[in-house]
Amino acid sequence: MRRKACALAAVLLVTGCATSMTPIKDPTVPIQSYGFSFLPPQEPGWYRLDDRHMRNTDCVMLGKKDSNSKTHTLAILVCRHQGFDPAVAGFPDYATKPEAFAEYVKRNVKHSNPPTGRMKILELEVIPAAQPGYCAKTRAKFEDHGSAVAPDVLLQDDWSYTCLHPSSSKVIIQFGISERGLPGEHDPDLAEVRDRFLKDFKFRPLE
Repeated sequence: MRRKACALAAVLLVTGCATSMTPIKDPTVPIQSYGFSFLPPQEPGWYRLDDRHMRNTDCVMLGKKDSNSKTHTLAILVCRHQGFDPAVAGFPDYATKPEAFAEYVKRNVKHSNPPTGRMKILELEVIPAAQPGYCAKTRAKFEDHGSAVAPDVLLQDDWSYTCLHPSSSKVIIQFGISERGLPGEHDPDLAEVRDRFLKDFKFRPLE
């Protein structure tokens, strides 16, 4: 998970990393894949990007561009990470002590976003969460110092959960939503979209 589950900040460079963007035509149809299910945002303008497949990791990504700005984007990322073992990294009780799992997630966010890297951590809070399962809830804010679409520093806000899949403590499901843009760029519907997405997320049997 250390290299791949690098929180939303290192992955949600939405419009620059995808090979295609398919409009979501019917937002009432759930997206079901890789051991999870969720409804796409009900608001217009959202796209599904190509799924990403890396070693032991499969991700579904959605994005929304601001028609009035090249720098303002929203993104949803849901990933399944398989075959990891936090015990090797010094967290042997990750599956029985929620605070240990939250600390493991927090350490991975910091490891994936070092002070000299592209994404500078401004705020980071990771706490245990009992819903929707055995999870750690993350709230983070970053400065993006390497955007190809803006000469200035962009700000990125992340809201995410990292959970052990109910069927296996060796499978992590990470899901969250992110907003990135210049200071002052903000989607007025973000809070509603975010809360609905996080609330409606569900686990499915592993494939």
